Amino acid sequence: MRILVAGTGSGCGKTTASILLMAALRQRGLDVAPYKAGPDYIDPGFHQAVCGRPSYNLDTWLMGEGTLHRLLRRPADIAVIEGVMGYYDGLDAVSLRCSTWELARLTRTPVILVADASGGAASVAAAVKGFQTLAPDSGIAGVLVNRVSGPSHYALVEQAVSHYTGLPCVGYLTKQQKLELPSRHLGLVTARETPDLLPRVRQAAQQAAETLDIDKILSLASLAPDLPKVPDPQMPDYRGFRLGVALDEAFHFYYQDNLDALRRAGMELVFFSPLRDAHLPEKLDGLYIGGGYPEVHAEGLRGNASLRAELRAALERGHSCYAECGGLMYLGREIDGVEMVGFLPLNCRMTDRLQRFGYVTVTDKSGLSFPAHEFHHAVAESDSAPVYTLRKASRPDKTWTCGYEKKNTLAAFAHVYFGDRPELIWRFWPHG
Repeated sequence: MRILVAGTGSGCGKTTASILLMAALRQRGLDVAPYKAGPDYIDPGFHQAVCGRPSYNLDTWLMGEGTLHRLLRRPADIAVIEGVMGYYDGLDAVSLRCSTWELARLTRTPVILVADASGGAASVAAAVKGFQTLAPDSGIAGVLVNRVSGPSHYALVEQAVSHYTGLPCVGYLTKQQKLELPSRHLGLVTARETPDLLPRVRQAAQQAAETLDIDKILSLASLAPDLPKVPDPQMPDYRGFRLGVALDEAFHFYYQDNLDALRRAGMELVFFSPLRDAHLPEKLDGLYIGGGYPEVHAEGLRGNASLRAELRAALERGHSCYAECGGLMYLGREIDGVEMVGFLPLNCRMTDRLQRFGYVTVTDKSGLSFPAHEFHHAVAESDSAPVYTLRKASRPDKTWTCGYEKKNTLAAFAHVYFGDRPELIWRFWPHG
């Protein structure tokens, strides 16, 4: 069984609805496999905390259809996919490429549309009707009505939706049934920084179970057809390779299937904290420093001088290292004047707006091309020649450069999925 929770737009409440649905299903004793549409790193952390198992990204720009099917076949009682942005929003307003709708179509997953009912009744049905008819096959199987004032308000909306669209409503959440989750410049504050998350979710899910029609949702989820079996991609042989992976509050933006791919290749992943560990793990063959919030934790990173010195020395000796976004910032000289590792000849500074946002195609100096995603407020200033040329997916005429290489270290702002691209593993960690 599987279901996709989509929204009429950003801010309609689909993240809250997804988390509460996952929690309510878990309270029924079901094993819930969580997923997130698109390249988001933060929502999957909340999914994992609630479901007790990793959440996987499903991205139609970064992944092929076979990979989507492979990831969705993980054993579970039910898969719950949280959508991204508005249901039809993607690369452009006509093709609907890279939208949640495209993901639902490629995976043949029934969709519950979260509709914000604040201040409306029949007008909510009008909005739902528009979503139902915009694409020839919308895939919308039901409607979850959000932010109603109470049962009477929901009854009006349910009657209107049923009359004008023929779609069933699968329950509601009131204006009071919401999770107050703090946010910062790249989205929500992460799950690992929300210590009281589970008690709050548990209480809210108990209320949601009384207003959501869980049986109806399970019935819709059971309509999803079986997906074809897709074998794991063939990975290069890295048996015996110890990879140090930075993981703490400053660095935790990793696609779960990327980590799985490294393990399938035979790597031993050894996690360490640039904030708290005084020394690198022993006998490492390479390093992986992902994205996160180094700018938020800059003083703590600066204060761990012994780890920074060991890391810089290892990179100078030629250890292979791939650093992504926040990892790039950490390996530079400074972030807003706060001293960092100092291995890469660049300085980073934060700005008050997004510098890059969206899907790109990356071409490196060898001619290797691959899809990626950028999402950052930081600017890197360097005299070194960049090794990447990036082309914006939604505007192919727009290009820029990024990516810095020194010895066996490659660092760039672009976030990359290599779960089914063994050539990128070879590129990032030359071996043998």
